[in-house]
Amino acid sequence: MAVSDERSKIPDLMKIGQLPSDISQDVDTEVLDPVVVNDNFCRFVLTNKGFLHSFSKIVLSLNDTGTIGGATFPVNVGVHSLVQRCALRIGTTIVAEIDDFNHWMGYKSLFIDNDINYERETFLTSRILATELVYDNTLNDSSNINASIMTLKTHRETVQTAAGLGGENLAMPVLNLENKPEFSVSVADLFPFLRFNQLPLYMINQQVSIELHFQPSSTHKRIVVEGAPPANLAEPTINTPSVKFIADYIYYDGDLMEQYRNQNQMMNWTYTDYRLNKRSFTKAQLEESIIMDVGGAGRLCNKVITAVSQTLTTPDDSLLNEYTAISPDKANNNMGVLTNNLVYNDNRLYPIDRKNPAIHFHDLVQTEQNIPHICRDMWSKGGNGLSSVYKYMEHDVSSKLAGQFFYIGYRLNRNERVNSKGIQLEFKYSLAPTGNFIHRSWLELVKTATLNNGMFSTEYA
Repeated sequence: MAVSDERSKIPDLMKIGQLPSDISQDVDTEVLDPVVVNDNFCRFVLTNKGFLHSFSKIVLSLNDTGTIGGATFPVNVGVHSLVQRCALRIGTTIVAEIDDFNHWMGYKSLFIDNDINYERETFLTSRILATELVYDNTLNDSSNINASIMTLKTHRETVQTAAGLGGENLAMPVLNLENKPEFSVSVADLFPFLRFNQLPLYMINQQVSIELHFQPSSTHKRIVVEGAPPANLAEPTINTPSVKFIADYIYYDGDLMEQYRNQNQMMNWTYTDYRLNKRSFTKAQLEESIIMDVGGAGRLCNKVITAVSQTLTTPDDSLLNEYTAISPDKANNNMGVLTNNLVYNDNRLYPIDRKNPAIHFHDLVQTEQNIPHICRDMWSKGGNGLSSVYKYMEHDVSSKLAGQFFYIGYRLNRNERVNSKGIQLEFKYSLAPTGNFIHRSWLELVKTATLNNGMFSTEYA
């Protein structure tokens, strides 16, 4: 049999997917302590063996300062609120990184199914962004039972007052930070290209490390508290002894791994990485026509995700902290309008500027090829679907969640390299909320990686 025929029988072990049924697979789990850890930063150095499982976990927890009271992580991002920036390094090369990772997870968390949030993410990451219909069971006439409003689904019975709809619901003990719960962050969430590729650590002759830069405690953006935060609130610090990396290393039977190494002395693959552009705006500026450069010059860019988050005076006094995307405001039942477009290579992405929130939602679905699992009120304050009388952790669900998930997606559909002018965004809020805002744009850029005789390098495509 020809050598090429023998090589064709060796599957691509990097790709996550099905393997031939006659190949056995073993998993070795190792709990790693960080080589550096403090309240601002930690670094893990991985062992160069096997293939790194894409859903290996980093465990994080907070200390109890004694002044927290009823507090949890933000309901939409959970424990991801602790990570401000993440980076994967191989040797001196930064393979992948995401700035404002906690805000980025506010976007990615939209696409998690309600049932998964309710049954799984609640206990793994402290994300509880699942909603349910609320029935008014105080009515005597059972034929008139009303289920026209929604609230958070929190593993606790929805409390009703004696007068009917309305009531208080508190966080479960497993989520209350007084009890020092431990939650985990997936490597595949930190570095999205690992969701589809298993890193062949045994083939790399350089140090492989993961770095996490924590959100500073002085910013009060780590947690949310029950009711109004006390004036002397000191945000809890990272519980450094609990910070661990639970690494799963995958092995395959016989000489298959050595054959795979010999067959792939030089490997090339393409993946995506994310670059952040961030600007500050006031209400008056948002209500003017804004044209802003967001970068991407000379790069291959697949899509752009944008969000306008409001800078809160007391971020703890919320259910989402500042991990939001603010929609235009509503006044006297009149909805504000976002008018937007994107320009690259001297062409407008949309022939006519977008203005309808339903079209904005459609564009987001097309960009992500997935449907956000939120109700209309959470998207753009339309529909009045969220309860204004039910509370969670003493916060009005409607006022804290309505219009807080207005992420905008642009899918660049011509498969062209961006020219030297870069990408421009054009947008205007006809009715912006009061306050100060930060506009974030994440560009999904195409990169290539090369593994040549154990040495790793990357470059933009």
